[in-house]
Amino acid sequence: MHNFVRLLKLCKPHAGMLLLGAFLASLTVLANVGLLAISGWFLAAMAAAGIAGVQMNYFTPAGVIRFLAIVRTASRYGERMITHNATFLLLSEIRVKMFATLSRLNNVDLAMSRSADLVNRLQNDVDALDKFYLNVLLPIIVALFTIPIVMAFMAAYNADVALLCFISLMVIGVLLPALLSRKLHKEAHVETQLSAELRAELADTLKGARELAVYQAQNAQLTHCDSLSQQYNAQLYSRHKAVANSNGLSTLVIQLTMLASVFMIIPLVSLGTMKNVELAMLALFVLASFETVLTLPTAFIELPLTLSAAERLFVLEDNHSKANTQQNEIDNQSALGLTLSNVSYQYAGSTRKALNDINVSVCAASKVALVGASGSGKTTLVNLLTGLWPLQSGSLKLTTDEHSFELESMTPSARFKQLTIVAQQHHIFDGTLRENLLYAAPDATDEMLIQACEQAELSSWLNNLKAGLNTRLGIAGRKLSHGQSRRIAIAQAILRRGNLVILDEPTESLDNHTKYHLLNTLETVWADKTMLTITHDPAMLSRVDKVIWLEQGKIRAVATHAELLANEADYVELITRF
Repeated sequence: MHNFVRLLKLCKPHAGMLLLGAFLASLTVLANVGLLAISGWFLAAMAAAGIAGVQMNYFTPAGVIRFLAIVRTASRYGERMITHNATFLLLSEIRVKMFATLSRLNNVDLAMSRSADLVNRLQNDVDALDKFYLNVLLPIIVALFTIPIVMAFMAAYNADVALLCFISLMVIGVLLPALLSRKLHKEAHVETQLSAELRAELADTLKGARELAVYQAQNAQLTHCDSLSQQYNAQLYSRHKAVANSNGLSTLVIQLTMLASVFMIIPLVSLGTMKNVELAMLALFVLASFETVLTLPTAFIELPLTLSAAERLFVLEDNHSKANTQQNEIDNQSALGLTLSNVSYQYAGSTRKALNDINVSVCAASKVALVGASGSGKTTLVNLLTGLWPLQSGSLKLTTDEHSFELESMTPSARFKQLTIVAQQHHIFDGTLRENLLYAAPDATDEMLIQACEQAELSSWLNNLKAGLNTRLGIAGRKLSHGQSRRIAIAQAILRRGNLVILDEPTESLDNHTKYHLLNTLETVWADKTMLTITHDPAMLSRVDKVIWLEQGKIRAVATHAELLANEADYVELITRF
């Protein structure tokens, strides 16, 4: 029910159009019911007049029938146009809102989610919500509006027939949907999960086709996908079977109700308390009245699926809302210090801590290197600084001459305003070189972009490009070497001008000549910035002020590169091995 209310709130901006569509849909149903009832009376009256050889005024009922036919056609056209337009507007708003939520999620939930699953939420789960208004909400509104009107007119002719019809309407419109909804509620969640998992597995199968071929694991993976497909098809079969059974039972109830109403009216006609022509009218009136609830069983079958899809989307939104914290603005400082106090972190399911009671201070404008074997906690520490992982214990502070700021109290936008990050895995978008650079600095001029490329040792490559900054880089930078991709990331970092620079193996895949010039440039460009670098490159270690050596989540030593070379044989082996 909570998710149903939240979906209703999403409809609020378009409430006027949605209600107008519901009114036109109700008008269509009422016109249909009136048309069938009056047509039954008209045909029966014409036949009776012909048998009796008397004249009757057929102009008035014929005019009413034509009027109702025009109203039905016009209202149906208007209803389809308005409701579908409102649905598309609603879907567009939901899709943009969900994409905005995904783009702002910088936490463990986003990082640990499969990309295929996130795409499935953004596309298929949102598409599932297109049924909420048309197939769920609209039938409910129409039933609530039209049933009292239809019952009032029917009761004016015969209260017993109206009561019988009302009971049957409740069976089809309330009892049957309630039973179906209860039965399909758990199955709907399973179906949604299986659909998402199947799409994710198929995406992974295509993405990892090369690795599957190398390890000859295609058959096992395809068997797994086929198993998921069979489970998903079984859920679809169960739902479609329920729909078919519901339609069949509804038809049976309708026919039995109409037959029972005829048997109730026949004695009244024979006694003369009701005209014979009204028998046909009431029978068709009863038949037509079920149009008010005929789509309700399907609505309640679709409702669990819609709510299940909505729940998956709202989970992401809720995770983001929990991440909203106080905005802290830091004055324009040339550099920031960094203080870590009693910082610990343990991954779920792990028996040991990735970081264990880390205490260290980094002075403003200093250059610090993080070294350590794989699994020592370097990447975990960087992820805590960037906010990718939530801080579990301890504190992380940015410090200035006068103030200190808890990183956890800062919003992602405020945090990333101060940080400049060159990650080891850097994504290149399918666009031009200019577009990729402008992600880092949207207001940068071409001169600034070219200067950043020169500082990142890309000038000779850029000068040889026929299209220059307009050169397309391909999907995920397929037209680039790994070294060129790294230097584009560095160029973006130079454009960012953050106060705390975090580099993850910045010299990887670079030749010695390029690396030497790049390091000289970075020392100049970021001379007044605080720089934290993950590296095992002796050429870069020799340039930093101090080295923080991590081992199994703890700080083993904090010293200069020269001191560690002179006193720690394990350190020499570590940087030599890498």
